[in-house]
Amino acid sequence: SYFQVSTGAYKRQVHEVPLGKQITDPALIEKITWATWTSILGDEVIGIWPRNADKADVNCACVTHAGLNIVTGDDFGLVKLFDFPCTEKFVSGCFIL
Repeated sequence: SYFQVSTGAYKRQVHEVPLGKQITDPALIEKITWATWTSILGDEVIGIWPRNADKADVNCACVTHAGLNIVTGDDFGLVKLFDFPCTEKFVSGCFIL
């Protein structure tokens, strides 16, 4: 019943379906169980960002079908695998391909 987007200003927005009304209540957003995850923004993925990273350094992310891991791609050509959710800052990826 919800979808999320990452804006060009690196803000996360959550909207209701089908009306598209933006949800701004953090308590409500926290209760949502997402069917899929491809966002590089949010408390659930704060750990995918390396120390001193520029906002544009991490380009893409996708959670596995089992919901246990998230894979990211970055400006340095690296593909990294993390546990999901990844809520601790500056976590090292499990694998760097």
